[in-house]
Amino acid sequence: MAGLGFEARGVETNPAYITESEARAESEGITIQVVQGRGEKLPFPDNQFDFVNCAEVTEHVDDPIAMCREISRVLKPGGRAYISFHNRFGIYDYHYHLWGINWLPRVWTESVLKFLGKSKEEGVGTGRQKLNSMHYFTYNQVAKIIAESGFTSVDSREEKIKQRFPGFAIFFLSIYRYLVRPIVFNSFHLLVTKRIS
Repeated sequence: MAGLGFEARGVETNPAYITESEARAESEGITIQVVQGRGEKLPFPDNQFDFVNCAEVTEHVDDPIAMCREISRVLKPGGRAYISFHNRFGIYDYHYHLWGINWLPRVWTESVLKFLGKSKEEGVGTGRQKLNSMHYFTYNQVAKIIAESGFTSVDSREEKIKQRFPGFAIFFLSIYRYLVRPIVFNSFHLLVTKRIS
């Protein structure tokens, strides 16, 4: 975003990642500001931003619902955000590179991951990393979180289907909503807009 001329700010819990991000930006001739903080308590005033990118974050924070409310708070009315959520029943998990692990009860997953040699340590200062502590959701749960946080939303994949198959969108959307979205994709991607009171 900074490379396109926008004022870009970042939030990170780990000081080493802040240094790394700013150094990389500087090496590319870009100025960014990354501040230490948590998504659940963003260090910015109300109604400050036009856009927030929150991709691949909700599963790692302590409270994704509080984070969504904070994103709404710092966005200007009518501001937009891109937010992704991991699918509780996605057939393939990209964190662990395993098929079917998300269909197991969460109380079983750590034992299975240890047996397969894929267990991860819970990160200190880097968020939740264990499958049984990360936050995964169904699409209906995501839609409720987004609405209760003060947003309207569109599923970005639904928009792509409408654009690519205008004459057959109803047919393809039905397949997507009832078969593909619930189990095929490992995450949900939403473009949300803060409601204007």
